Amino acid sequence: IPWSKNTVQRFQFYEKDEPLPLMLSLVMGLQHAFAMVGGLITPPYVVFQFSVGAAFPDVSGVDPSYSQYAISAALITSGICTIINIFQVPIPMTEGIFGRKLYIGSGVLSVMGTSFTFLPIFEIAIRQMKDDGVAPLDAYGKMLGTSMVCGLLELFLSVMPVNMIKKIFPPLVSGISVMLIGAALTGTGMKYWGGGVVCAEAGFPCAAGDVSLPYGSPELIGLGFSVLCFLVVIELFGSTFMKNCNVILALLFGYFVAGVSDYQGDSYVNNDRIEDAESITFLWAETFPIGFYGPAVFPLLIAYLVTTVETVGDLGATYEASDLDTNDPEFNETIQGGLMADSICSILASLFTSMPNTTFSQNNGVISMTKCASRRAGYACGFWLILMGILGKISGIITSIPDCVLGGMTIFLFSSVFT
Repeated sequence: IPWSKNTVQRFQFYEKDEPLPLMLSLVMGLQHAFAMVGGLITPPYVVFQFSVGAAFPDVSGVDPSYSQYAISAALITSGICTIINIFQVPIPMTEGIFGRKLYIGSGVLSVMGTSFTFLPIFEIAIRQMKDDGVAPLDAYGKMLGTSMVCGLLELFLSVMPVNMIKKIFPPLVSGISVMLIGAALTGTGMKYWGGGVVCAEAGFPCAAGDVSLPYGSPELIGLGFSVLCFLVVIELFGSTFMKNCNVILALLFGYFVAGVSDYQGDSYVNNDRIEDAESITFLWAETFPIGFYGPAVFPLLIAYLVTTVETVGDLGATYEASDLDTNDPEFNETIQGGLMADSICSILASLFTSMPNTTFSQNNGVISMTKCASRRAGYACGFWLILMGILGKISGIITSIPDCVLGGMTIFLFSSVFT
């Protein structure tokens, strides 16, 4: 009985370099991938839905193939960048130049994904270019090129002495930053829970499969609440293994509830997204002409400064969740490598036709809940993300999960980040 004083449950904590078995790595990695999916697909979806997509003659204003490709590209890009960041690649000959060895990657279970910070900048800039007569796809390409150039700022910050970076971003700054990230993400989770970010911000009816309801409808709240309740039940009564897999189990339970439920005969799960999705896709299936847009430079530089602060705080939180000592000299290498990975992966993301990639903080909550900080789980997470992006049908299944169901899970994870 959970509340019995005579019952003590001891959990095995999987450390950073724990050699997890293959199956356990895949299960743990899948939880991180599921925790990222909602945040990953939202920026490209919103940009193509409301900025780029307005050029197309479809009834909704969006060519579904472009939106589907943007989501797949974001998944593949995030998977590749996550593996690079966790692997921590040493850069040769840097010790003689900088007096210390430099790395690309943090070397801890710190995943990367499409950043929300750049979403409003992409949206506004693309709309401005469209007003000036630039074709929407060309406008998106110009933003990709401008983002690559501005990403060099974080590359410069990453080679600065770690002590100087710590003075610029002390624990008071980075700690508050993580709390604010958690608070902001919790707000995003609430938008998902009420029906979705798009309908929450634009005031449109929320679509869940064939059902269309106003934002915050009791039916949508109830579906998300099923996930949250199942998470609590697992925490109270679940076995150790169930607690280690609580994210997957709760999300599948919510998906099951949505699948067997209906609203006046209409289904909450959209099977058309699965049927219409490409069987196989990859990067550069669609391309955009790279360009440059001067007015977006200053906002993008600010965004990269913001993500630098976020990354320093995120990596500190990852160290705490991974039961590692932030006073260890390796933490300096983690900060330097993580910032350089942020910069290089953001540049690579533009070459991969995707928006900038930065460190994701919500996965620290997964580490805390699953008691697993092994990097093998991170590699598995990258594998799952790449697989989800390549296999269009898997992406179709993921995108068919109602936003309110994802919200029930993300609100739990994001509040853990704040805590």
